[in-house]
Amino acid sequence: MIAQWMLYVAIVSLLLTVASYAAERLLRLWRRQARFVWCAAIALSIAIPLVSIAQAVGVLPAFDVAGVPRGVAGPVVALLPALSISASAPILDGVLATLWLVASAGLGLRFAAVARALRRRRAEWRTAMVDGHPVLVSRDAGPAVVGFRSPAIVVPDWVLGLDASLRSLVLTHEREHLERGDPRLLGATIAAAVCMPWNLVLWYQLARLRSAMELDCDARVLRAHPDARTYGSLLLAVAQRADRFGLLAPGLMESRSLLTRRIAAMRQAAPRHRVWLTAALASATVALGVVACDLRSPSDPAAAVPSVLAAEGAYFEFQVEQPATAVAGFAQPRYPDLARVAGVEGEILAQFVIDENGRPVPETFKVLKTSHEHFTMAVRNALPQMRFHPARVGDRNVRQLVQMPFTFTISR
Repeated sequence: MIAQWMLYVAIVSLLLTVASYAAERLLRLWRRQARFVWCAAIALSIAIPLVSIAQAVGVLPAFDVAGVPRGVAGPVVALLPALSISASAPILDGVLATLWLVASAGLGLRFAAVARALRRRRAEWRTAMVDGHPVLVSRDAGPAVVGFRSPAIVVPDWVLGLDASLRSLVLTHEREHLERGDPRLLGATIAAAVCMPWNLVLWYQLARLRSAMELDCDARVLRAHPDARTYGSLLLAVAQRADRFGLLAPGLMESRSLLTRRIAAMRQAAPRHRVWLTAALASATVALGVVACDLRSPSDPAAAVPSVLAAEGAYFEFQVEQPATAVAGFAQPRYPDLARVAGVEGEILAQFVIDENGRPVPETFKVLKTSHEHFTMAVRNALPQMRFHPARVGDRNVRQLVQMPFTFTISR
């Protein structure tokens, strides 16, 4: 089961990554900041799976995404168990859980050791006022912003010898990181990635967030000092001498591949047909985001794995040739007296299995959404008296897992 859930998480993260890539492209077309897009992707890559677990155990009710009925991505999720059908073995689950814990602990200790080493280095740097700004001055470390709890700008000695205009560009870039809270944001996202070390897509999202931070800061620096040629030359000069801190500190110089992207972004002109491209990217972002949020976890009874389906003999609606339908005149849930007296109306979305004889199986009853517990009890009590024409596959009746809404309206 753990392997199936991990595969589900990876697919959700991948969908969110493609949606975020489209969203970033859209924002860059209009020269807008885009770091929040990747922050949202990382947050949702963790939140959606956790919500799916909470719904599966009944802590949270199921809900619709943007008004889209659950199950839009049902056929996609149906493929998950087929890719990892052996994952239900308890031994494999235990091995995966152990490896997960070991990897998280190892990465956590590794980052803690790097942070400790950075604190020791920081203690050796001297404080100074450079062009009216407090900074730490190192022998060769930086330029960057270091520290999560008390972040500070660190610059190497050679930055002090730069021309005043170039030194101002370096400090402006680092102040942008500091004022936007980038060190704390990086700390939070690194902690999130450490919690799911096996999710390579999540680590890619973290790398894209780092890139977006630098591009956003570059754009703000160029708005204050609109000389792209000088700023690009500065980036090239810093790339030859900068001492990078890796993930733990945002700085003026990141990877060489990112340098190429940053310089290209400074020279990028608005493309033709920008409005049409915007519409296409916006549509892709929304569509992929909805599918990612609607994708059901294998732990959700509505997306049960084949072993469970085989035990119950139940099918999804898209798997049957003729879905189950209600028999005319079957028993309707009784309107709760207290709700009627109070003038309260509502609805409930219920899920249950209909057997080969068209009878609901009460033990499979599950509430996906409800306005009030009174309405839930009314549907639960009426369920044994309901009758349906059973679902069919070929020439035989089969059990089907259905989701059915019940609306309680007081006649005026």
